[in-house]
Amino acid sequence: MSQQSAQQSASLDEASARDAAASHRAAAQQLRASTRRPVHWAGAAEAHDRRAAHLESGGPPEAPTAAVCARAELAGMTAAAAALPPGEPGVSRPRLDLRIGIICDRFLFDTFARLAHMVPLTPENWRDHLDGVDLLLVAATWRGHDGHSWDATAEDAAARRRLLHEDLIPAYRDAGVPTVYYGKEDPPDYRRFLQTAGACEHILTTAAEVVEDYRRDCPEARSVSVLPFAVDPQLHSPLGSRPAASPAVLFAGSWMGRKYPLRAEYARRILDGVLAADRPTVLVDRYYDAERPTPNQLVPYRYWAHRTPAVDHTELMALQRVVDVAVNLNSVPDSQTMFANRALELQASGTAVLSTYSQGLNSYFPQVHIANSAEDLAAELRRLDEDPERLRRIQSDGIRQVFLEHHGADLLARAAGVAGVEVALPAERVLAVAEDVTEELAADMAAQTHRETTLITWARLAAEGAPSGEILMPVSPERRYLPDYAADHVAAFRYQSSPISVKLDGDAAATDRVALRHRQGLEGLDLTLTAFWRPAALRGERPSPEALHSEAMDRRVFVGDHLNHAPAGPTGRPGRVHTDLRQASAAARRTARALGLEVSVVVPVYGNGRHLRDKAFASLRRSPGFARMHVLLVDDGSTDGITTSILEELASAHENVLVLRHPPGGSGSASRPRNAGLAMAGTEFVAYLDPDDEQCGDAYAQMVDALRETPEARFALGTQHTWSDRRRHLDVHSWLDLGSEVDGALRRPRPDVLEASSFRPASIEGMVARTDWLRGLGLVQPVGATGQDTLFFQQLLHRTDAYLAVAAPAYVYYGAVDSSIVNAVSPGYFRKYLIVEAARAEWLRREGLLEAYLHTRFEHFLVTWYLPQLALVSADRRDEAEEVLREIVALYAEDPAAVRWRTPEALRFFGRRALPDPSRMRPTLGRWRRRVRSEAAERAETLRRTRPGRLAGSLYRRTLKPRDAEAEAELADMRADEAMIGSPTSAAAEADRWERRLPR
Repeated sequence: MSQQSAQQSASLDEASARDAAASHRAAAQQLRASTRRPVHWAGAAEAHDRRAAHLESGGPPEAPTAAVCARAELAGMTAAAAALPPGEPGVSRPRLDLRIGIICDRFLFDTFARLAHMVPLTPENWRDHLDGVDLLLVAATWRGHDGHSWDATAEDAAARRRLLHEDLIPAYRDAGVPTVYYGKEDPPDYRRFLQTAGACEHILTTAAEVVEDYRRDCPEARSVSVLPFAVDPQLHSPLGSRPAASPAVLFAGSWMGRKYPLRAEYARRILDGVLAADRPTVLVDRYYDAERPTPNQLVPYRYWAHRTPAVDHTELMALQRVVDVAVNLNSVPDSQTMFANRALELQASGTAVLSTYSQGLNSYFPQVHIANSAEDLAAELRRLDEDPERLRRIQSDGIRQVFLEHHGADLLARAAGVAGVEVALPAERVLAVAEDVTEELAADMAAQTHRETTLITWARLAAEGAPSGEILMPVSPERRYLPDYAADHVAAFRYQSSPISVKLDGDAAATDRVALRHRQGLEGLDLTLTAFWRPAALRGERPSPEALHSEAMDRRVFVGDHLNHAPAGPTGRPGRVHTDLRQASAAARRTARALGLEVSVVVPVYGNGRHLRDKAFASLRRSPGFARMHVLLVDDGSTDGITTSILEELASAHENVLVLRHPPGGSGSASRPRNAGLAMAGTEFVAYLDPDDEQCGDAYAQMVDALRETPEARFALGTQHTWSDRRRHLDVHSWLDLGSEVDGALRRPRPDVLEASSFRPASIEGMVARTDWLRGLGLVQPVGATGQDTLFFQQLLHRTDAYLAVAAPAYVYYGAVDSSIVNAVSPGYFRKYLIVEAARAEWLRREGLLEAYLHTRFEHFLVTWYLPQLALVSADRRDEAEEVLREIVALYAEDPAAVRWRTPEALRFFGRRALPDPSRMRPTLGRWRRRVRSEAAERAETLRRTRPGRLAGSLYRRTLKPRDAEAEAELADMRADEAMIGSPTSAAAEADRWERRLPR
């Protein structure tokens, strides 16, 4: 382009920007002055003003913000989706040779329809297929695959249920067809479909926690097991998803604010965070066209500027591929296996997921961002905008994991296998072949997360033939292959049909335009970044690199992403990864001085590298105070390759990260790495954070600032958020203040602080301490113990003369991570507690506090923690675990029979029947009250589902239920406002048109 042309183009861009800014100003004014309910449109008006200010300032071109009209953005997304390549069957997952008679809703039918021969059964046609299917699969169904055949709310719903339970299922059983029930609506609607489950021979459920309920309620069932949700690459595909066609954040579905109030509360954090980050937001509302939406269906008015009408399911699946980020809402937060299928579909589509809390997602999908606050979520979105490599890595992790663990063909084969119908799936053994095998290359292949990976040389392959394998993967000593490299290729063969997969060289900016697409041949690509599905070389035909090149010359090739490989050489940085504590300590002090670091954050690591990267470290990285931190990653001796790789990756990428690695094997707890981290800290302040937890906002840096202003305080202590079945705010000061003198934010603990606070500890993850003071206490966390951090806090509090109480939460504790030691209950679990209890009892005895601890804390912990955990131990090992628990009790009470136990649970455990202390009955009475309420609510819900209950409800709504005239008027006003804003002649639509003329 000539200089004159460039100047003309710049002038046009400036003029367009001015016009666009004017349109945004007009849109903001229109929202404030012309709408009937301007208070609900205030957020959208502010977004238009922010966009106008950016354009007027001459800022660089950027993506449109949340101010853009949602319906116009959806139109652009729809056009982009129409241009996407269609989804494909995986070359390693052809259609199963299996005929399944199925009763289900449309979404499940769409997922399975192309993966096997699915025969949808209706009340009219079911007799026609008694002899023509291998398996009957009956899912919990609201409407049926066609929207009406099994409508659970229709007038004849009861008759259809009788047909299903008394005629259809028994007829298939009599015909010798295995019958399988799939409880995909568990646990919320467990009882609604229980009769259907009981009619089948085999029961599958998405929720592991109801397995025992099924075994109790359906004693004739031959098997009960878990089957998670599935994806189908022909419907949920990442093909063509790079780069994203739209900058919008997408949510599609229903609000369900009354049925799932916690979900709605958590969803507001996500949407508020998205809008705070000023991202275009599209809410595809399933009930957009409802004439009188119920309070359950009604999206809060504050988000109406971003609503669009519902779209067809298949079209929606394509829309998910044209955005980088989308929102998932979970109705069930407290299940390790049951979460919204949308979380899987989005990841399969190559989309990063922002989600409300789910135990299962948090445990097994750390790359899914759980929203804790609008501020944290907005900070995460900004980080993804600044760091496209992190965004692509999150998306890549999701694609790989979902297709390896949730492919519909694998799950259908598993369901058939449960019923005794064996289905053969192709094996996926990888044969890695190199000209020369070096020690480093052999180590890389041994560390692959795809365990069926074997390394040989081309010479041996030519001489001896392939030992076994379906996938041939050429590799080279000139490259490093990270642990997920082979798994990426294996996953690629599951979600697309080309038998050749290749990785790209470069970064996201250089490769996005050609990634996740197909091309012809390998010209210009590197053979040592490829993988071949059942090539001729594995059949003994010309096994050589040249033969592979020739085979691929005119073939259709799948081009993946650029991740999980690198040029040969060390992946860490010299001086940042250590195996000796003394050397690490010296390096930590040098780095802290050189970079002016203020607080060392000690993170103990053992085999949980993925959580480290996507939870703890991500929370530190997105905080403004990250540059002030020295992140000390202390590995207790991880033996999995992925954790080691991630530690090296983080140390290589960040100069304020230092790694200390202990010899492989582990010590059994976080004590050893925490002790080492405190010893090596080279900064004035120190904090602790576990790899599967998160810092809140910029808490650690803010506590450092507070300590600098209050020199007499030894540490600063914040509150915490805790997730288990829901989020709770744990105000630790509410009990610690009982034993302290309060002077503003300063606390001066009295000598009786532990007894006054009933020995309740706070978490060391919520504190920032002065390093020299804490080291000077000489405290050592017992190695191999569980719960050792509670003793550590009790000991340091006992020796503290002053600390700062910070009201804000410092960190988020995820209390139900399934791989966590505290959630894996066995006799060994109690032995780990025995170690810390022995140390605690000895210390308490020395300090004269043992008797006080026994009566104020130990019994409470016994009843609320130890005994419930004992109930989770398998029956065949419970006696062994109980023996260890009695050893723990003996540390505090040599003769338990002489202790005046006060709770019914403790009395029962020690074989006594005396009446409990009435003052200690409150927790038990509370549990009984909750149980009675739950059972009453369940009976009421059962009544509402009966025909008389539905008729009574309908009569009430038509005659007796009071009409909320104000609410109806507000709804009418909002609809009028929305129609005006979405009009082609509106200022918002005009601003959108100008936006689309500007360069991005």
